[in-house]
Amino acid sequence: MTLSNQNRAAHIKLFYYIISFLFLSLTVLTVYLNPNNMFLILLSLFVIFVVLVSLNLTREYNYIIYKETDDKIIMRYYPLHPFHDKFKSIEISKQTFSHFELEKLSLGLRENLYLFQMSKKGLAKYPAISLSALSKKQRSTVLESLSKFSKK
Repeated sequence: MTLSNQNRAAHIKLFYYIISFLFLSLTVLTVYLNPNNMFLILLSLFVIFVVLVSLNLTREYNYIIYKETDDKIIMRYYPLHPFHDKFKSIEISKQTFSHFELEKLSLGLRENLYLFQMSKKGLAKYPAISLSALSKKQRSTVLESLSKFSKK
């Protein structure tokens, strides 16, 4: 089974480009027209821009590819914010997969997934993966798949 949120990820990236373009265009237009209350208009545009971008950055959207193969669980993800990190990948053998945990943050706007694996040194916890960019159906599919192999 393979699951990907490629379409939603493209829409999220497009949102960043459109909102930046609109902000810059409206700023240039306001300066060009030179209205009486230009400072108030520019300040309002800036506040709206910062609020919209901050809300999206708070959710920590990821482009996610989830694969369930015969012997492995593979989770690849790529941050969608403008100052992104590199593509990250987690591969866990189904035999060593222990369990997973969900954590809701930022007033329920972000849901983080933690994967755990049994190793020779004990229980290993992988870094959080934000599932905010997944649809409810995709999220439930991933969680059902992980539940099948969870030993907790």
